[in-house]
Amino acid sequence: MTQTHMENGDEDAQAFGTIPDYVTPENRQRILELSRPNEKEISDVECSEYLIRHWLETVEDANPLYNDREYARSRGFKDIIAQPGMNICTLVMPYRWPMKAFHKTRQLLHFEVKELLELPVGILANYETFFYRPVEIGDRLSTTGRLVEISPFKRTRLGEGYFTKLETSYYNQRDELVSRAHTNLFSYGGKPREGQPTERDAARAAEAAQKRAVPSTLDDQAPMEPPPGDWLKGGWHNATEEMLESWRTGWQGRPPADTRWADVKVGDAMPPLLMPITVTRCVFMASASRDFAPQHHNTWYCHNKSRTREMFLGTHFNLGMLSRFMTDYGGPLSTVRRIQLQMRRTVGAGEDYMMRGVITRKWEEGGEKLVDMDIFIDTELGPAYTCSGTLALP
Repeated sequence: MTQTHMENGDEDAQAFGTIPDYVTPENRQRILELSRPNEKEISDVECSEYLIRHWLETVEDANPLYNDREYARSRGFKDIIAQPGMNICTLVMPYRWPMKAFHKTRQLLHFEVKELLELPVGILANYETFFYRPVEIGDRLSTTGRLVEISPFKRTRLGEGYFTKLETSYYNQRDELVSRAHTNLFSYGGKPREGQPTERDAARAAEAAQKRAVPSTLDDQAPMEPPPGDWLKGGWHNATEEMLESWRTGWQGRPPADTRWADVKVGDAMPPLLMPITVTRCVFMASASRDFAPQHHNTWYCHNKSRTREMFLGTHFNLGMLSRFMTDYGGPLSTVRRIQLQMRRTVGAGEDYMMRGVITRKWEEGGEKLVDMDIFIDTELGPAYTCSGTLALP
């Protein structure tokens, strides 16, 4: 398939280089507009202790910087601070009711780009976010978004289409950059065009999709049986805790680590982490993230609309778990600077989320002592995500 390059000297051309030649003039103009950041959209919500603590009980992060007021103040903060995984949804998700006057929010940029490219199906291929400063109680974030890049035409086992790269920037009320995220999506499933799939290609893509979507059963959703005896030694409500399999993850966080940069060596293994993904935890995730997209908490929707095996984890939950995994290793004196997430498949209710990692680089920049790590997330069904991160250590 041919593609039309934008005129040399056009600033927008430098943003992403090409637009598919079949795109209508109206859609082409809108794509050009989306390559420029929008005016900041101010969040409806203010960071609060409730939002922080609800998020922590979902990912079970015991970092005292997020839940111990005295400790946070000893570090120079006025109060506890938000865990980095909260930025993407919890702190910026708009209220759904009563509706404001409708506008095309850049927070849904990925949906609009799919429409403009006439490609109805999209999957997250890679997500990378950089963290520059913490979010404190009382902060109110604002966001801007832009389309950074459209790839050349691609054929994959899923279908034929385009990879797009989106950028979202998060600012606090002092106009300070808090974090910046790059989202890479693959959009496909449009009308057949010259050079696009044959009937055989379409059949193979449908077969691949069906293999990913063998529906779950009620037995698949059931939590593991608790051990005999008096297993309920903590938590809130015995039935809730059973549905969370809390007896497998513990009632209290472990004593915090105190990892020093000087003591770290490339090749060091990070302590593994297990998190049972149950239906109840998926509901906790929807509530704590304030993202009730039904594919993350509704089995019927997943079977009949998303065509996935089961309700599955969102990017926000994965970011929260990666942030926890990294600071479980580094301790509360460490700071998450970067998280990268590459999806191989979804992880759904009924699976065990198993994390392991290894230190791959040790370096210094801007006065900080940093380590890079590769992180692998598997379940009993096989590999799920390939991730990496950067952590600042004392």
